Amino acid sequence: MSLFARREFQCAFAAVSYLAGRREAELLEPFTAPHLEARALQSRLTHPERERRAEALARELSRLASSLEARAIK
Repeated sequence: MSLFARREFQCAFAAVSYLAGRREAELLEPFTAPHLEARALQSRLTHPERERRAEALARELSRLASSLEARAIK
């Protein structure tokens, strides 16, 4: 499986794209076949309530930071 098809990559991409100002369909635009969990994250990041969007973004960024930290330690 290519890196671009992995859930982890697609979710991290969507979260960082959101931070960069992308919204809605733009979050997963580069992927021809977005992973189901990446689509779920995209949905959470477009929730009408700001607090819900913030929770979803914080959760995904925390996962990304943990992953990066684990790689740096090795």
